[in-house]
Amino acid sequence: VPSPTEIVVTSENFKTVLHWQYPSVSETPRFIVEIKPYNLGYYKNVSTCVNTSAHFCDLSEEICDPYSSHWLRVKAVVGSQQSEYVEANEFILQRHGKIGPPKLNLSRHYDKIVVDIYH
Repeated sequence: VPSPTEIVVTSENFKTVLHWQYPSVSETPRFIVEIKPYNLGYYKNVSTCVNTSAHFCDLSEEICDPYSSHWLRVKAVVGSQQSEYVEANEFILQRHGKIGPPKLNLSRHYDKIVVDIYH
């Protein structure tokens, strides 16, 4: 069974997602994602991404400490066979996460301009 490829973690405005690619196979592949937070020291299943058919996993609820290292890995399961795990690069929210600009709303009230900023 081939392993997933192109493992990438993206994070914008604290929404952190692991993405991967997988070739077409005759049976629908399922994926298992694991995370290893630095302070835990070992891999554990990401409960929302066990036996998933999606090619991504939302880790926003798993990665809370912005300064701590996290390692992520994913493997494919096709029928009764499974691939090797493939590991993403170390991820640190404070270093690799991006914060986008806030949403703005401009309105005019008589002779004033009102700027609403939504964070």
